[in-house]
Amino acid sequence: MVKKRRLSQNEEAIRGILIIIAFIVGLVFLRDILAKRGVRILMLTRQDYMNAAEYYMQKKYGEKFEGEYIVDNSIYVHPKAKPEWHAVVEIENDGIMTSFHDNYVGYLKKEELEKYIYELVKPIYGECKVYTQPYDFPNDDGIGKNTDIFTYTKKANYVIRIFVSSNIGEKDKDFDSICNILVNDKIYCSRLVVTYISKEDLNALNEIDVDKLFYTKKFYMRLTAVYNRRVKEFDGEVYEVEGEYDYGK
Repeated sequence: MVKKRRLSQNEEAIRGILIIIAFIVGLVFLRDILAKRGVRILMLTRQDYMNAAEYYMQKKYGEKFEGEYIVDNSIYVHPKAKPEWHAVVEIENDGIMTSFHDNYVGYLKKEELEKYIYELVKPIYGECKVYTQPYDFPNDDGIGKNTDIFTYTKKANYVIRIFVSSNIGEKDKDFDSICNILVNDKIYCSRLVVTYISKEDLNALNEIDVDKLFYTKKFYMRLTAVYNRRVKEFDGEVYEVEGEYDYGK
């Protein structure tokens, strides 16, 4: 007859510790799987938020996304097919559950909206380059990739940047005309920025160079107006910034 050996107190303690460790490891693994699948759980780590944001974006837009970094309550992500697009996912946490909002629609509508604005302003400025920069978050989570550009501009926050090489002597009159055209055509925005640069720089300009251009002041003049959504007009004040003193010389 085989006698059963009773575990010593030390062995029982070790077995208990191993069971607890296995439980914790399994729980962490399960949380990671749930977060990646977008299950609404209490987020504990930064990686939890990153995983959930990636899944949220993939589920909403049908594309694969990669998380970049987290600043305060914002997660920066990009679609794998367009790593130069830095969309922002906002974290909303009520203390129990977490939900997300994003500004990616602005990138999806970017090309169509830029072409539309270009056709509006070309009669004033001639050949120019138009870029839109999404920021902040739409005030309606219902807008998505099938939203038309007019609905998008009505509900989203973005900046219109126009680069021109036309006669700077007409800058005030032309800028006022552009503001009126955008208002009459119901192209809402947050700010309008028109920058005068040389024809050579205009031809060579790519959107990726815009921030550097502003930082180094490689331009003649920059005009900015803020759009007031409450009254659906641009504020009366135009902010002017002169470029580098010897630019273009």
